Amino acid sequence: MVKTQYNEQHMGAAYGPYGQMTQAPQAETMRIDDVIVRTVALVAATFVAAIFTYSMVADGIANNDSDAIGTAMMLGTIGMVVGLGIMIFSMFKPVTNPFVAFAYAIGQGLLLGGVSAVFEQQWPGIVVNALLATILVFGAMLALFKFRILKNSPMFTKVIVGAGIGIFALSMVNLIASALGVDLGLFAAPGESVSALQWIIAIGITLWAAFSFILDFDMIEYSAAHGAPKKYAWAGAFGLTAGLIFLYWNLLRLMSYFQGD
Repeated sequence: MVKTQYNEQHMGAAYGPYGQMTQAPQAETMRIDDVIVRTVALVAATFVAAIFTYSMVADGIANNDSDAIGTAMMLGTIGMVVGLGIMIFSMFKPVTNPFVAFAYAIGQGLLLGGVSAVFEQQWPGIVVNALLATILVFGAMLALFKFRILKNSPMFTKVIVGAGIGIFALSMVNLIASALGVDLGLFAAPGESVSALQWIIAIGITLWAAFSFILDFDMIEYSAAHGAPKKYAWAGAFGLTAGLIFLYWNLLRLMSYFQGD
């Protein structure tokens, strides 16, 4: 009898004595605060990487240092390849590994900084305007979702996902064509005259980038409310970071179109 009582009190050492245990330990669940903290960290990593290549290109242009510009562009190209690979991976499996998420953020930052410096050199002030516009659009979409002016629905999801697949396919075709030296005329280069088709594409993609945040907000809210594992906070943060970067790129392009005219 004594032996039985001893076993009942001490078996299952991983959980502690049964007499003191109220329930078995459970995996931590994600909270919205977890997503916010991780998003801030990823955006900060993007910003630091962008400043690095931005400074290299800006100094290279000012000092006529082609080596510095070439190095920055090489880093940007590596960042683009890394970011593209991770983005394709994320289409099949959520990014829950922080190292992968930071690799994407840093890679995109390296690319973003160099290109932004080129745009800033041609149109002083355009980078700050694009950053402010990105923050304002993100804030507006968050408010529209928070007050349920815009809500996710099966039809909304189908439209955004379908359009996203189309945009990705269009971008890949344009990227491959550019690598082969073929200009499809889908996007105007800095300083070029902008056609009606290019205006339509730029405005359409920018609108998609803004409305796609509704899917991210809905996914994060649903996952937190239904006890998703804490690691999925990284998936939410990755989605928001990728969305902010994509929105910035398109606002920068759109603003350059206005400058060109």
